[in-house]
Amino acid sequence: MQNFDEIYNKLKENYKDLDIKRKKTLGIILLTLLVIIIVVFFASSLLFTFLLIPASIIFLIIFATINSRKFNKEFKQTIIRDLVKYYDPNLYFSPDSSIRSSLYNDAEFEKYDNFNSNDYIYGRIGGKIEFQLSDVRTTNVSIDENGRETEITIFRGLFSASNLETDINGKIKIHSDKGLIGKFVRNKDLLHMDSQEFEKYFDVYSEQKILAMRILTSDIMDYLISFKKDNKIKFEITIKNSSFYIRIHCRDMFEGHLFLNVLDYNTLKKYYNYLNFMCLLNQKIYNILNEKNL
Repeated sequence: MQNFDEIYNKLKENYKDLDIKRKKTLGIILLTLLVIIIVVFFASSLLFTFLLIPASIIFLIIFATINSRKFNKEFKQTIIRDLVKYYDPNLYFSPDSSIRSSLYNDAEFEKYDNFNSNDYIYGRIGGKIEFQLSDVRTTNVSIDENGRETEITIFRGLFSASNLETDINGKIKIHSDKGLIGKFVRNKDLLHMDSQEFEKYFDVYSEQKILAMRILTSDIMDYLISFKKDNKIKFEITIKNSSFYIRIHCRDMFEGHLFLNVLDYNTLKKYYNYLNFMCLLNQKIYNILNEKNL
């Protein structure tokens, strides 16, 4: 696995021309907008103006959407594909594929009506750990008394699933701390960990306290704390028998944007950091299970 700066330098060498193409596409869109504004401004007929404005807006939206999607597709098939490949040659990126909803259901996060997924990463971390990751969005649909449907997002972010091979014969769930309300809702499976700082950020649930303590070492807890502090995001983990699931609450990842340089350092580093966190955590847990023969 390569560090981000090594990967970024390779991307810079290969994809300078892609940003030139992005600027040209953006320029065409802005020029089209300018032409529409000029035509509307100098239109002699008031009726013609009223007819032209909505038609022009619709045309511009369609034109911009088509070009934006075309650019985003190329961004994923080049920049993101290589970012994943350079990070670990045993992992592959397929933007139009999706992770199975049955894997998400097995992690026991929440119930939902609709499941959507894309930007699928799959393979074996370090050639060993069977791993899958994808952008996921789950929603619930409510119907009012007039029959109108409202779709509400339940989860939006990254979800990963892996096979750790070693069966722990149990289940451990790690949630972002629920705050004051959670402190007063008693749950017999809620564990008290050895780290007070860890308990500020996370709640751990398991019927097998000794097993959870052996897996959640001080190194693992420190790693989870550091990631949460550095990124200020919410995430949950489920370890269930030989399966390991992680989900991160975030906006859509691995996207390209016409108004942003394709080689924007901070954006690409964020994509890298989330992928790296999920893969490294898998490796850490995998090593613990094998070292301790749990």
